[in-house]
Amino acid sequence: MKIALITIHNVCNYGAVLQAFATKRILSQYGEVETINYFNPHLPNQLKLIRFRLSIDGIKMAIHDILRLKHRNKLIKKFENFIESNLDLSRLVTQHNIQKGAINNEFNVYVCGSDQIWNSGTISKDGKLNPIYFLSFVKNPAKKISYASSMGGHCRPTASEKEQLKDLLKDFTTISVRESDAQEMLSHLLKREVFQVLDPTLLLSKEEWLTTLKIAKDYRSQNEDYILVYLLPKVPLIKKVVKFVVNKFVNKKVVTIEQAFKPFINADFHIRDAGPIEFIELFSNASFVITNSFHGVCFSINFKKPFVAVSGGGNRIVSLLNLFNLKDKLVNKEEDIYKLNFYFDYDSLENQLRNEQSRSIQVLSSSILS
Repeated sequence: MKIALITIHNVCNYGAVLQAFATKRILSQYGEVETINYFNPHLPNQLKLIRFRLSIDGIKMAIHDILRLKHRNKLIKKFENFIESNLDLSRLVTQHNIQKGAINNEFNVYVCGSDQIWNSGTISKDGKLNPIYFLSFVKNPAKKISYASSMGGHCRPTASEKEQLKDLLKDFTTISVRESDAQEMLSHLLKREVFQVLDPTLLLSKEEWLTTLKIAKDYRSQNEDYILVYLLPKVPLIKKVVKFVVNKFVNKKVVTIEQAFKPFINADFHIRDAGPIEFIELFSNASFVITNSFHGVCFSINFKKPFVAVSGGGNRIVSLLNLFNLKDKLVNKEEDIYKLNFYFDYDSLENQLRNEQSRSIQVLSSSILS
């Protein structure tokens, strides 16, 4: 069986690249998988050494990239190498190529997902849905499957978008999404079953991540305990969370994965050029995690790390925490910091994770094999 995957993969973003890797690996259990190397002009700018737009923000971004040129060069090379080595890319295709039939009838199954491929604010400059990420180019009799596709915060479509969604999803074999609110909205809109499933990064165990990527089991430098801070939106609240956690665990160093020239928080180690493999290493060996990233929470749960999730990841993080009964790990406002529950029932979490993994794999298996 030949399977095509279309997702967000050619960006300088840990979550996007690692979910693409995990999706491809899971799909490989069913056949030969190829990742469609779709060139979305709104996304690859992240892999340019110096990014520039003719605007005040664009000029600031270019100056920032120049200031951290050495680290950014290393970072981009690590991402490009990981993408080329692990995703089995097709030849590069544009939207025009795809619409002209460049990849039609080459595969038995087409899969779109996961990541925020259905979030119009993420994948397009004009805020419109991109039909390519809905497999609009696929012709019968090939199957069209969505696995863990995410709408992010775009779960309240306009009337015209609802009609577009109905048309784009009408001939899918199976539709599954990451967030509960997207599942509820689409089920109601389409009048059919829509599944909520795990992000693919949660379908691989910690051991599979380490073995597959050839990561040593004990990467921690000099066996130091460290608090890992991984943030995306730079919200002031996270500084207060870090200060509180550091005071609670006084003997632990603070390590931050942050590409910025100057770290947003006070840290003992500021890692600007971690590639995807180093990202996994750092999560694997952390003793505590503070994050406002959806995938930061995913890897904390998967690797069974005590963590605090700081408001910033929107409905994606809330939906994930609700699924695993971990709402007490979320900080929305300063008062929440002092109510944090640092206890983790790892046995219960492990059982729940296995059940959700089994359910998600069942959805995917029945979609592909039926």
